[in-house]
Amino acid sequence: MRLCTAFAVPMSETNECVNKTKGMIDMKMMFEDKIVSWMDSFDIFDEIGRKLFRVEAKEDGRRLKVYDPSQHNKSVATLKESLDVSSPSVEIKHSTRYVSAVKQACMKFKKLFDLGFLNWCAVGDFDHGNYRILDGNDRTIASVGETFYNHESMRVIDTLPEYLLHSLTFTLAIDVQLSESETDAPATVDP
Repeated sequence: MRLCTAFAVPMSETNECVNKTKGMIDMKMMFEDKIVSWMDSFDIFDEIGRKLFRVEAKEDGRRLKVYDPSQHNKSVATLKESLDVSSPSVEIKHSTRYVSAVKQACMKFKKLFDLGFLNWCAVGDFDHGNYRILDGNDRTIASVGETFYNHESMRVIDTLPEYLLHSLTFTLAIDVQLSESETDAPATVDP
């Protein structure tokens, strides 16, 4: 597992990705702000409302498929829960190519996600849904948070265009693991 050094790096106030060679490039993906689960189906839009992807839960459970409407609804990614009980993770494939297994970890009382891809990791305030996906050199590949759009609360993934599918699938894998840990947590009752 990567020991991510980015805990000292604050989230940017604008929550946007920066491409050092081209200046500010921001490709936003948005979907309804909700807890992502293995049972959800929903659409992913860009900032002007065009549908970029369709995410569908599969009947067998514990699997999400991502479809691209610009490619005649071709399946472009699959997320599947790993059955390894000792190290729960979400396996990601883009088309038929294995990409990564996303695992939650703790470091110095903080959560982080090892993305298992080119030494990438995710850090931030996972309890409030705000985090960043970082490459092996701690550069921000994507920022994930929430915003209001057309009077609705939306999850927003701000990324560089070349990492669109990676940013989406890693965000879905992280969010589904966070929702699993919330449902597995014991309920607390105030006296």
